[in-house]
Amino acid sequence: MTDERTPEQSDSAAASARSVGEPATSGTAAAAVQPRLGVAGLDRRTIALVASIAVVAWLVLVFGRAIAQSNQVGVEAAALRAQDATLAQQVVQQQAELAVIQSPAFLSLEARAYGYGKPHEQVFALQPGAPPPPAITPLGADPSAAPPPTPLQAWMELLLGH
Repeated sequence: MTDERTPEQSDSAAASARSVGEPATSGTAAAAVQPRLGVAGLDRRTIALVASIAVVAWLVLVFGRAIAQSNQVGVEAAALRAQDATLAQQVVQQQAELAVIQSPAFLSLEARAYGYGKPHEQVFALQPGAPPPPAITPLGADPSAAPPPTPLQAWMELLLGH
């Protein structure tokens, strides 16, 4: 019996009949056994692995940045809450001060400071150029201690040595 196959059919039949360990004898069979090369001489698995690693690294960076921004916003929110609490406390203090300033007792005291008073009230004030009142001894201090010298006495002591 004669073989009536074309040379291409005989090469493919020989390649399929060959075992895996045998070397290829023709050029077309050798091309079928070699793995397909992709970009830059790398096979498809390597390219897919590199692309997967790049995508995972990009996702880690994106989520990491989002977490860092979230943390920063939380810190800023805590600072604003503390500032808000401080301002609220100041508002309460200023409202209390306003209530005191607007009270009749405070207005009467301030009016007396300007010389206004109630009818038949005797005004008391120091005359201009009057000497200062004597120093008050604080509670718990030695009452026999000499009061501090006046500025004139200090100059006289410095100049005359007395």
